[in-house]
Amino acid sequence: MLIEVVTAGPGCSICEKALKVVSQVALEYPQIDTQELHVVDQFERLQELGIFSAGAILINRKVEFTSLPSLPKLRERVQDLLHT
Repeated sequence: MLIEVVTAGPGCSICEKALKVVSQVALEYPQIDTQELHVVDQFERLQELGIFSAGAILINRKVEFTSLPSLPKLRERVQDLLHT
């Protein structure tokens, strides 16, 4: 499973929180890989996906959260996807 976090770069508090939440869930599930999607570097792809804010989360290349989810919500979604 791949979880991608949309980030705007250093100093973005929302981005830092999103990375922290994703890393916490990734520690619980060894089959999860994580990756940052920098807004500047991935602008066209993010525009095609309809993502216009940092902190959005993609799971397996699909948009799952358009803004920063809570840890329980992300954990629940990951569990759902792993068990389907």
